[in-house]
Amino acid sequence: MQDLAPDLLGLDAWLGIIEAEYFSGFVAAGGGALKIAVVDDVLIGLVTARLARLAHGHGLHAAAIDAAQTRLHMPQDLFFALARALPWTAMTQAFLERLFADNGYTWPRPGQPLSRAALAEALGVAPPLLGSQINTWLTRAIWHDRAYALDFRAALLTLCTSALDADAEAAAPVRQWLHGEKAPAALLRAAGIGGRITRATARAMLISLCHWVRACGARGLLVCLDARRLHQPGPPPQGELRYSPAAVTDTYEVLRELIDDAEHLPGLFVVVLATQAMIGGEPRRALDHYDALKMRVWPDVRPGQGQNPVAPLVWLGA
Repeated sequence: MQDLAPDLLGLDAWLGIIEAEYFSGFVAAGGGALKIAVVDDVLIGLVTARLARLAHGHGLHAAAIDAAQTRLHMPQDLFFALARALPWTAMTQAFLERLFADNGYTWPRPGQPLSRAALAEALGVAPPLLGSQINTWLTRAIWHDRAYALDFRAALLTLCTSALDADAEAAAPVRQWLHGEKAPAALLRAAGIGGRITRATARAMLISLCHWVRACGARGLLVCLDARRLHQPGPPPQGELRYSPAAVTDTYEVLRELIDDAEHLPGLFVVVLATQAMIGGEPRRALDHYDALKMRVWPDVRPGQGQNPVAPLVWLGA
């Protein structure tokens, strides 16, 4: 790794730029990006918390994922961790309310789930007619939307119809599937879901998830990845994952794919938080070991000893 010891960017200044340039503009408009922030170990929790507060203030969901607990080198595990962090019940409710509004109806009691029968009574529409209309709206808004993977469409339809039918049991296996938990295959097939989420399908599922988050009214999704565990050789503390050098390389590949897929991931803003060990630590674990990622983030052009605050890789100080 070439020697680089730039003047540290102040955390407040960097967060102000992230808020103004990304949360208020680029991400809110549907852009996707990945940043790597090199910080002292003691600051990672603070940076994560402050980013989350800013994200919530601009209508984004926020998720914090720790490499010590989630296998970041497995893209499906990254998806499962994101899915577990999201409020699916509230998102489904928000989507249904927006669906009704888009079709000329005001949800009678905003924020409260209502059955088809209760909706028909409150809206003064014959139940069979309203039921038929709802099915048409869901078909158009979900099933015909090719931004969603086919299995993801089936999952969303089940979540929406189960909310309208007050059938929590129907939604349970779908949520298990989204969370990476074991679910009865027969129930998944009944919901139209063809198989479990794997490395091969994780990309399509992540793209689908980004579109769904925005369809539910949020402006995007902030993901803070605590990458410290990647750069710590030797046996891990009890309860934490161990990353071999090969697993670290695979994680870098996952991050590289996120960068290259940014245009297909609307509203996704990923911040990888790492210590200086990512830059100058064990050679087999350092960023220098994987050129495909380094070439995408390394700040080749710098203003003297200063930094470009919107660069994909920055060094932060308190």
